[in-house]
Formats: sequence, C-alpha cells, structure tokens
Amino acid sequence: MVRTPSARRARELGLVLAAAGIRALQSDLDGEYVLSVPQADLERARSEISAYLSEAANVPAPPPPPPPVVGKAVPGALAYALVLLVAWRLQSGFAGGVDWTRLGRVDGAAMFQGEWWRALTALTLHADFGHLTANLVFGTVFGGLAARYLGTGSAWLAIVIAGGLGNLANAWLHGPDHRSIGASTAVFAALGLLGAYIARHRHRGPGRWAERWGALIAAGAILAYTGSGGERTDVGAHLTGFAAGGLFGWGLARTRRAGPGSGVFQSACGLAAAGCLAVAWGLALTLG
Repeated sequence: MVRTPSARRARELGLVLAAAGIRALQSDLDGEYVLSVPQADLERARSEISAYLSEAANVPAPPPPPPPVVGKAVPGALAYALVLLVAWRLQSGFAGGVDWTRLGRVDGAAMFQGEWWRALTALTLHADFGHLTANLVFGTVFGGLAARYLGTGSAWLAIVIAGGLGNLANAWLHGPDHRSIGASTAVFAALGLLGAYIARHRHRGPGRWAERWGALIAAGAILAYTGSGGERTDVGAHLTGFAAGGLFGWGLARTRRAGPGSGVFQSACGLAAAGCLAVAWGLALTLG
C-alpha cells in the first residue's frame, strides 16, 4: 500500500505499476490517496516504485531557456557602420581642414584636464582601413546580437556608454601619456554586454554551472582570442570595454530594464546613443 497527498502522484505511480503488470486500486483515506495492490505483488510493487522514484530524482533539471529575442540586429548595425564610415571619410581626408585624429583621440593628459568627450570621439576614429574593417565586422556581429536580446536602441546606447567608460578607465590606468583611437573598446563592450546579459538570465534558473556561465565564458574566450594580439593592439582598452559592457549587461538583466519596451522607447535610446557621439564631437570641435 502506498500513500500520497497528491492525486497527480497517485495517478503517476498507478501508471508505473500498470506498466509493470501490477494492478493497483486507488482510493481516498483521511485526505490522502492510497494505492493498494494484491499481497502477492506487494514486494514487486515497492521495488518498481522505488526504482521509478530513484530514477526520477536523478533526471537533471532542464536548462533555463535563452533570453527572448526582442530587437532587430540590422538597423543598429547599419547605423553603427554608417557612423564609422562617415567618420573615416572625414578623418582620412582632413575634411574642413581639421585634424580629426588630434581632436578626437584618447589623450590622457587632455582628458585629465577635463576633455572627457575624447572617450567617446575616439570610438569613431581608426588608424588605417584594416583597423576600421576589423571593427566594422566584429562590431556589427556583437552589437547586432546584443540588440536582438536587449532591444535595438537600448543595446546600442549601452554599448556607446560602456565604450566611453572603458576608454576613461583605460586612460586613467595608463596615465597622461596614453594615446589611442578605435571602436574596439565599444566592440568588446558589446561582447561583454551580450555575454553577461545571457549569463545573468540563465543564472536565474536551474542547471549546471556550465549552462549558467557558458555565455560569459565564451565571451571571455572570444576576447582572449581576438582582442589580445597584434603589434598596435590596445589590450587595456579591450579589457576595460569588456568589463564595462559586462557590468551593464549584468545590471540590465538583474533589474530587467532592457527589453522591447515600446517602439518610442527604443527609438529614443537609439537617438540618445547618436546624440552622445554628436555632443562629444561638438565639444571637441568647439573646445578642443
């Protein structure tokens, strides 16, 4: 005889016994559900139920599902590419007689004197066309994926801000003699944002540690593979960008502030991202 307070469990165990060829009679007794079997089948019934419960206890919980896709990759990626290409055209041609590299690069000494906008303007400048191409490719991939999970506008706003913070942190670490340009700080901010957001989302549910942290580990591996080589690679900027993006991704997933929102909200975030760069360049051209 087996007792259980759950009608569902009683039916479940009844099916287990029936599959083993044991006839069980279900009845109610003092608010519990009771399965009764013939005396001759009692020991076998106990063995079947024990084996079933033991097997069920060892079945791993399914991993949590990935975050839902809430945004589109293409619009933000196209805007990102357009900004970098226009900036390259201005920079490489000294448009308007302006030395765009000198005005917009990360310059530790100038930033310590208050020219914080260089942390943002430097994200749009590149040393050569190969440098630009690499950041176009990786930036559209990582940024596009982040946009799918966080929402197009909110993802790119987070990438721009995290990239700027990464440049500020890197300048502070290297001191006044530090100089750098390139969107790679924002590219790796996008990678950190994506990895941390997915990892935090999975952390809410059951599953093994590899299932919970796999996205962040994979992002770190990509950082190590693509962001630490090359003669002129600014590893510090890649690391600080990745860290800043990771903090944004973790925080947004924890507070659940990212997501589809409304079309107006995502548009506002996208315009804010563009506005940050426009204001930074406006200050560079007027005060630099």
